[in-house]
Amino acid sequence: MFEYEYVHFVAIAQFDDRLVAYHYASKNADDVRLHKKVLNDQTRVPGYLYGVHVLRTTRSDFKAVQERDPYFDDFEVFEDLDEFLDTVYHLAQQANAI
Repeated sequence: MFEYEYVHFVAIAQFDDRLVAYHYASKNADDVRLHKKVLNDQTRVPGYLYGVHVLRTTRSDFKAVQERDPYFDDFEVFEDLDEFLDTVYHLAQQANAI
């Protein structure tokens, strides 16, 4: 049996055909909860524009997330939270979602 030692936090958003995701992984679930809180505190768009996923895998990379769930295959992935938040903000503006 696999030992799923990494906890992944994945925040996703979709605007038209553009799928974007923020990815953070850690062996420590408290770190993952902290990143979720930071995202909620720093976002400039309503929370309903995000989907949040938390899952476990055997590795820390986003490829492990995609292997576990192919739903994530088509997402443009950001590892930098500020860059992700800026991108979502600008996409939301362009889509007249805010």
